[in-house]
Amino acid sequence: MSWSINNNKLEKEFAMNSFSEIIEKLKEVCIIADSLNHHPDFLVYNYKKIKFSLSTHDNGNKVTEKDYELAEKLDLIF
Repeated sequence: MSWSINNNKLEKEFAMNSFSEIIEKLKEVCIIADSLNHHPDFLVYNYKKIKFSLSTHDNGNKVTEKDYELAEKLDLIF
């Protein structure tokens, strides 16, 4: 897994071909996040890049197994 831990968050950036491609993929993220009841923080910037920051809010904003599980699924989407 090529995610890094920074300030108690599991982080990774992805580059897409367009803004609309990011939005389409975020629809998939929404379905998975809702099914896991674990929702990522993300930033879309430079119109075709997205950065995810994962931590478990109900566990003191620390990285937990839930974050690693979501990270694996995000890797498959992006």
